[in-house]
Amino acid sequence: MRKNSRSMKSKFTVIENHFLNTFFSGIYVSANDFISIGKKVGINLSMNSRELLIKELLNKSDENNSLSHTVELLNSIIQDRIDKYNELSRDYPASAGMLAKLSQKASNTKSLLVKQSQGNPYE
Repeated sequence: MRKNSRSMKSKFTVIENHFLNTFFSGIYVSANDFISIGKKVGINLSMNSRELLIKELLNKSDENNSLSHTVELLNSIIQDRIDKYNELSRDYPASAGMLAKLSQKASNTKSLLVKQSQGNPYE
């Protein structure tokens, strides 16, 4: 099964790769976060690499028509992190510049997630 999961073609490759690289996403979403979201949308995910978890979560959500709820839950996590960055910026003004960059990247991740979940209208 593992081999099959790795070879599974995903239409969410861009956002999967984005989530896996904190340099681009501005946040770290843990394997536990992905598993928790899966439970909330009725997808039982077993502990695995973050790469396989995000791929399975997005693709299975798409298959069972819960993708919009999954995106909503992921965006909630992202917004929580943005709020934390803003709070830290107020508490530690010297780090405000770096935290603003992370906050901007996280905001871009939210937008990319919504855009990718809607798919390509020209396909």
